[in-house]
Amino acid sequence: MRVRTLQMAAVGATAIALLAGCGSDSGDGAGSVTAYCSMSEDDCQTLVDDFTAETGIDVAYVRMSVGENLARIKAEADNPQAALWIGGSAETYVQAAEEGLLAPYAAEGIDQVDEIYRDPDDLWTPTSTAPVAFASNQALLDDLGVEAPTSWEDLADPAFANSVVLAHPASSGTGAAVVSTLVQLYGEDEAFDLMKRIDANVAQYTRSGGAPTRMVGLGEAAVSATYLMDVELGMVEGYDITASFPEEGTGFGINAAAVIADAPEDQIEGAEAFLDWVLTEGGQESMMTTFWQPVIPGITNPEAEVDTSEVTLMDYDTFWAGQHRGELIERFDAEIRHGSEAE
Repeated sequence: MRVRTLQMAAVGATAIALLAGCGSDSGDGAGSVTAYCSMSEDDCQTLVDDFTAETGIDVAYVRMSVGENLARIKAEADNPQAALWIGGSAETYVQAAEEGLLAPYAAEGIDQVDEIYRDPDDLWTPTSTAPVAFASNQALLDDLGVEAPTSWEDLADPAFANSVVLAHPASSGTGAAVVSTLVQLYGEDEAFDLMKRIDANVAQYTRSGGAPTRMVGLGEAAVSATYLMDVELGMVEGYDITASFPEEGTGFGINAAAVIADAPEDQIEGAEAFLDWVLTEGGQESMMTTFWQPVIPGITNPEAEVDTSEVTLMDYDTFWAGQHRGELIERFDAEIRHGSEAE
């Protein structure tokens, strides 16, 4: 299996120019589609390349964080420029669906997906999943004289002062999933009390979900909370990085994709074709290239190194998380740290 490496994700002038040239006049039936992608640059490029290779449909995409893509789709609601939204936490798609920003489509193969991962109205399609994990730099743990965290409370230990880096929930689906996990696990007030104590140890909040694990891998921070696939990628790259999980329970992320409501008509067929393809064996294998876990039963990743058989998964409610995403971010901004401070 191919394995892509971690890269810094950015939206450059080239990508913006490409998008500008691929609006509603550029499509050719299902021959092309414009997409907003909310995963790492490696994930986005891998999926686009594999999808095009198997279907012949060209994709022009712009990569931004899931929060930035949601804001862009909202801003363009009266005149959408793209038909396809790829990647990012399902919580954000739940919010987008409630705001009328997504178009229903029942992808081929969706009946094979467990209901825990599905939207009952097919306003978004689950593409993959991953548990929330702790990523730790072993050398820095040794310097601090501490073990890898095995509890959410461990992140508030003064021993980790200025050694924790997290994604901010306003811009990152990963960050929003961490906040929602804590709220569902502890209750809102207790969770925010814990997050305030953790914040005392946070050296930096990042705009993207993959950045904290990259910083841990590079020795710029000791610990982060992230999706497991980012830890797996760090291991493949040879970073001194380990995975651990909170014993009291952890949430999980559902990576999603959707057709944007009122999208340019000449792009819709291509967008729907992507949703069909991503649930095929080829599509699921493409997702696994960067260690996302499949949502189709019977497909496994032989390259995965972390044993998740003993991980305690909580009864995580993705729909509750999506419905309350906005208010939780507002409280986080007000009581913990504002999104404008994320880097």
